[in-house]
Amino acid sequence: MAFKLINADITTLNVDAIVNPTDRYYSGGGGVDYLIHEICGSQLREATRALPQLHLGEAKVTPGFALPCKYLIHTSGPKWYESHTLEISLLGSCYRNCVQLAHTLGCKSIAFPLISSRGKFFPKEIALTTAIDAILECLLEYPNMEIILTVYGKWINNLPKDFFSDLSEQIQEVYEPERDYGVCASPTLSDISIEHLIKHPTQSELDKIPVDESFAQMLNRLIEQNNTKTNDILDALCISGAALSKLRNGKNNPSKMTAFALAIFFHLSLDDTKELLMKAGFAINPSSVQDIVLSLLIEKNIYDRYVIDDFLYNMDLAPLPGSLN
Repeated sequence: MAFKLINADITTLNVDAIVNPTDRYYSGGGGVDYLIHEICGSQLREATRALPQLHLGEAKVTPGFALPCKYLIHTSGPKWYESHTLEISLLGSCYRNCVQLAHTLGCKSIAFPLISSRGKFFPKEIALTTAIDAILECLLEYPNMEIILTVYGKWINNLPKDFFSDLSEQIQEVYEPERDYGVCASPTLSDISIEHLIKHPTQSELDKIPVDESFAQMLNRLIEQNNTKTNDILDALCISGAALSKLRNGKNNPSKMTAFALAIFFHLSLDDTKELLMKAGFAINPSSVQDIVLSLLIEKNIYDRYVIDDFLYNMDLAPLPGSLN
């Protein structure tokens, strides 16, 4: 499969087809649509006048005109109205119908912006996850197609040059749509069988089960090892002293995003991050682009919250607790 997530201005890409997210009237009203109309001018307006109105999820084609592509494929993404299933289905159809049309036209490569991610109010992560779900599905049907998903902005300059190529590889290797890996597996019972416990349901028998360090114990160990001031954690995560106290006392477990934020605060390795998540009852979920992205940031030793928060914001992913944006 050839899936690439790249940092690029989509209008500069030398591909067979560029996707233009527009409205039913091909109006050029904003974002990538506006930029493409500015480049192509009156030729594009005349060509789109000859096309029927563009229904949600459909794909229509015009020449590329002044762009470095042979074809412009126009699609209309849905707005988010909180009926969830319909909007996600329609957004996925945008990608699938564009790729199918590109294949029919004989294209070997196609580039997408992230459709419906801003002007159509899709929630953070859902637009990106839906895009990747649909693109990987298309590559199963058209394995020789190169499909590019573009992001663009000066904020990317703070990331390593190979970050997006590595992220593309991670997504292709581990990403698995619609599977739930949110909770870690139960601990093993070592030499004590469940039948024995049923026959002898006493505290002394339960005490024989080996129990690993808890989340609270690991958190307190990290605080002590790093001589961390309580106020530094409160400021970094924007939580109250009472909330932190409950985490340290084992009265509450954190959310997954709070656990990730703590891992980044303490500059944990990816293995230690996985351990911290596991102790909180979570695992890195291969069906979550958010988890894959945060994992790669940690693997690349990127712990600067300004860089991370800018990246999550501009990729339309959910912010970490205490986001600086």
